[in-house]
Amino acid sequence: MLEVENLILGGGISGISASYHIGHDKCTVLEQNDYSLGILESRTIDGYTWDQGPHVSFTKHDYVKQLFAGNVNGQYEEHAVSPVNFYKGVWLDHPVQSNLYQLPDDLKDRCVASFLDERNKERDEEPLLDNYQEWCNYSLGAEITSEFIAAYTRKYWTVEPNELTTDWIGPRVHVPNVDDLLAGAIGKSAGKNHYISTIRYPTSGGYQSFVEPLVKNSNMLLNHRVASIDLQNKLVECSNGSSFRYKKLISTLPLPIFVSLVSNLDEAATEAAQKLRCSELLLVNVEVPHKVSRKEHWLYVYDQDMLTSRVTLMDNLASSNAPEGRSAVQVEVYSSIDKPLEYDAATTGRIVVDELFRMGVINEDFNVNGIKFHTRSLKYANIIFDHNRRAALDCIFTCLEAYGLRRKEGDLDALTDWNKLAEYKRGDLCLLGRFGEWKYYWSDDCVMAGKALTGT
Repeated sequence: MLEVENLILGGGISGISASYHIGHDKCTVLEQNDYSLGILESRTIDGYTWDQGPHVSFTKHDYVKQLFAGNVNGQYEEHAVSPVNFYKGVWLDHPVQSNLYQLPDDLKDRCVASFLDERNKERDEEPLLDNYQEWCNYSLGAEITSEFIAAYTRKYWTVEPNELTTDWIGPRVHVPNVDDLLAGAIGKSAGKNHYISTIRYPTSGGYQSFVEPLVKNSNMLLNHRVASIDLQNKLVECSNGSSFRYKKLISTLPLPIFVSLVSNLDEAATEAAQKLRCSELLLVNVEVPHKVSRKEHWLYVYDQDMLTSRVTLMDNLASSNAPEGRSAVQVEVYSSIDKPLEYDAATTGRIVVDELFRMGVINEDFNVNGIKFHTRSLKYANIIFDHNRRAALDCIFTCLEAYGLRRKEGDLDALTDWNKLAEYKRGDLCLLGRFGEWKYYWSDDCVMAGKALTGT
């Protein structure tokens, strides 16, 4: 049995950040896979570089900006963000609600009318918006909500919008004022209305290049799947027979898995963990035998008869992601317990390739059967911010306080204000990261989560 000071479960970005900031010499990291960095790992196959889903850096934290830039020795691409939308054969500037001019006249008129109807309603006070559906109807009107927001929600979140809360939204959905919406119904929006203005991406090596140097000198043990956790006796056992006694435990494991591995935990916490919902992601990585003509970085697809939800044109992020004259196109297809995949991975891939032809992303003069693709599945993709999440988390966290968990300010919120956690002091047990805390975290949040453990 190995005695360790800080035992970290999971070698993804959150776990690596914790070890890096605490000090690699004071930490041991257990990783179940034969590679580190979790969903930030990138792979190069036949000259194409693929990330595990769409990853770009748009952090507002100067610390993370400098860290990532230093990790690649300043070798990164910086782009003005450029997404676009596909809707029933029409390409639309993003966001749709600011660029209605590209819609068919009848739909455009309905979108404008429903938006204005909502604005012109007489109210004594602001309404209590209990769910995402109500928030969207109030903010954008019923027509925009129905045709676009609700349609995309079903594909990306795998649930109906009324099943989601509103605490995760933040700046993610742009709400135009009346003048801006009307101007966008006549012609191209004058300003950038996406919540991301600029993005950075490594010049080579995929997104993992931004974080890979943090792994150097870490005490990471690969192929160590956690089999059981005894919080009372501070003991962790792995399926390969190794065991570890710790002083402090930091878990980045998906919270439902962590709870299931803890022995003798209150039954209420176990039941609460079963209420936490998360989507799964099937990535279809398509080797396009020509350079895609579209110049955007990613595409949103609203059509309900298509499996594709979002497409990343990876060589538009960095030309090194594809061989010269070709393109690396990554398609996301989401599923969940509530919305399982309709087909197996190979069939889904073939359907997605056909959809790329339908959208004109792949030129029609190529044979659909000659397009190479491969798939990769992620069991944990997006936290589903439903109405059970806060109460379930509160129950779990309360139960774990008996074992040294120190509650954080705002630990039930979907988003984190890192300024309020600058002085956070951890107890003997800490839950960390997107899935460990069950929050809306991006890669910069995961870096900041590890940094916050040091109180600096």
